[in-house]
Amino acid sequence: MRSVYDNPIFFERYLKLRENPNSVNELIEKPTMFSLLPDLNGKTVLDLGCGVGDHLQTYLQLGAKKVVGLDLSEAMLSEAACKFAKNGWDLTAYRFYNLPMQQLDQIEEREFGLITSSFAFHYIENFPELLTKIHQKLKPNGCLIFSQEHPITTCFRGGERWEKDAQNQQVAYRLNFYRDEGERDRNWFKQPFKTYHRTSATIFNQLIQADFEIVQVEEPMLANQPEWHNEFKDLQHRPILLFVKSVRKS
Repeated sequence: MRSVYDNPIFFERYLKLRENPNSVNELIEKPTMFSLLPDLNGKTVLDLGCGVGDHLQTYLQLGAKKVVGLDLSEAMLSEAACKFAKNGWDLTAYRFYNLPMQQLDQIEEREFGLITSSFAFHYIENFPELLTKIHQKLKPNGCLIFSQEHPITTCFRGGERWEKDAQNQQVAYRLNFYRDEGERDRNWFKQPFKTYHRTSATIFNQLIQADFEIVQVEEPMLANQPEWHNEFKDLQHRPILLFVKSVRKS
């Protein structure tokens, strides 16, 4: 199994996007994710699909005892290791695993007080199986907090995403494939890859069936930040990300 992010051109363009301070990651994903965090003092934290490790560094800054990152991409983890070394983090405070998140049961650390994942669960085909493995790695009452592409976004299958008016302005987002769950063929920077669509009900029900209690759900759309409405026109009509905070029942 090879990550699309290990394609050099793809990875270079991804890093350039992440350097943009006015990106979805910086203005929406990070603030929302960090607002959902519990007290991290003394906790060991696992981040699934950790990328270049930005979230993990924030967890250490917030008092985490140790952070563990897992990612399929060698390029991502190499960049993360460079960032951690550059910022002087003690080697005992972090560890990285080059594994798909479906193999999280192979890591040495036995349990975590918090497991997070950003922008990644829509790449997972068998979500219930992953939740079972997460449940096994969480302490009782430990938190699972994740963001993923919103089901409104993952449902797209073909044709035009938007209905537009005579001035070519977006007026409605099409949801004609929403109830058709399963695999989606995607393309970004001319690189094909796959994601998986599940309805919101399926996501929530599979969490409940895996013995998680859903504590909070967020669908940020920058409603209170009108200065970004022209930059992120999509968010006037629909959320592009779904955030879920849940707790493993004891």
